[in-house]
Amino acid sequence: MGIPLAIFVLTEFIREIPYELTEAAIIDGTGRLGTFLWIIAPLLRPALATVAIYNLAPFWNDLWFPLIFISDDRAKTALLGVTRLFGQCQTDWSKALAVLTLSAIPVIALYLAASKQFIKGLTAGAVKG
Repeated sequence: MGIPLAIFVLTEFIREIPYELTEAAIIDGTGRLGTFLWIIAPLLRPALATVAIYNLAPFWNDLWFPLIFISDDRAKTALLGVTRLFGQCQTDWSKALAVLTLSAIPVIALYLAASKQFIKGLTAGAVKG
């Protein structure tokens, strides 16, 4: 579901890379793979962080695909496990909110780890210069 956004962001980032950088790498004797790994890939970190954060949050909070496709109880997601805490007449809200708080920690950790790159990725191309 996030592939169109990823393609759009990554292609725009790659188009903004000056051709002179890849040309200099080719002149130095680097092949296509080396040019991508050593020149283009490090420049793509902000775009990859942006794509990762935008794509991880909806997948992390998804309820329907795990409900439909995962049949093993040990493989079910945390959000799907929280739905089992809701009863028809009574719900233990303290357990449900504790599990939901703990399930948000990986997404928050990813954002904190990649926030600098994420902000660079969002603001790239916003200012003409």
